[in-house]
Amino acid sequence: MGRIFMKRFLKLLLILLIPEMISAQQIPQFSQRMIDIYQYNPACYGSKKYTEFLLHYRNQWNGFEGSPKTQTFSYQSRINRLMGIGIVAMKDALGPQKTVGIKLAYAHHIEFSSFNMSLGLSGDILQYGIDGASLTIQNPNDNSISLAVADKDWRPDASFGTFVYNEKFYFGFSILNLLGSTAKLFIDDGREGIINLARHFYFTGGYFFSPIRDFDFEPSVLWSFTKGSPMQLDINFNTQYKQMFLLGASYRLKDAIVLVAGIRIKNRLKLAYSYDIVTSSLRAYNSGSHEIILSFIIPSKRGKWNRWKHEYRYDFDPKTNKWRERW
Repeated sequence: MGRIFMKRFLKLLLILLIPEMISAQQIPQFSQRMIDIYQYNPACYGSKKYTEFLLHYRNQWNGFEGSPKTQTFSYQSRINRLMGIGIVAMKDALGPQKTVGIKLAYAHHIEFSSFNMSLGLSGDILQYGIDGASLTIQNPNDNSISLAVADKDWRPDASFGTFVYNEKFYFGFSILNLLGSTAKLFIDDGREGIINLARHFYFTGGYFFSPIRDFDFEPSVLWSFTKGSPMQLDINFNTQYKQMFLLGASYRLKDAIVLVAGIRIKNRLKLAYSYDIVTSSLRAYNSGSHEIILSFIIPSKRGKWNRWKHEYRYDFDPKTNKWRERW
């Protein structure tokens, strides 16, 4: 009984704090950030020199009523020697608050003698909405929470990033919600629900090495910061065997330990699953977080890319029918 009461109390607290949460951490959280690198940096589009369609689903805090659920579908491709493009469609739900949107991204790649650098920009169209009818309260006569509130607002925004990479390392910096737009969700009895979209800053870096035959290792970090929200640090370590099987683990500071497993099928299909073991105070009220990635790849052909050096880890070699690329 006490646990049920606490769940309801936390849900109500979550709902009451939604305006503050929206003004702080507005970008959906993912654990497999090092696999789905497009979510946080538009400069990453085209860094893998093939076409990829990627589905990404996250169920955060499983068992917690009103917990965050996020789905994305993304497309990325390197269309010529210098240009990468991408599209992301997203749906995110947190209790009565829902966000849907689409992003169109362009990345310009510059080749140097020992590394590549790209600059990326995306135009974002996002719809923020709230539905009071989805609330369940103890006292239906409590006027402090209006169940009649239901509104949506479309807002434009943008993201910018830079990415430096070669076959051994990568690091990047990006800013999401670059314009800092303002959404007005509802007007209720003369009151406006204002959401100021905060800028999100991301720094990421990783390194590849292969000290053992058939094994590739990738330690990486991702640091993020948003005004009004605690700093977040992810420390990750992934291992590939024959570029077919993936095992990994991550530690998200003061939040969770993440276990990751994946498989590549015939160099066309990638499937990865992760489970978050929550270490914060919320661990008593949920059974962890689940995340799944399904990716379909269309490899580039050597003839089409005859101006390229074909020396990077991201290439497909038709002679050996092998990939040299990171997850």
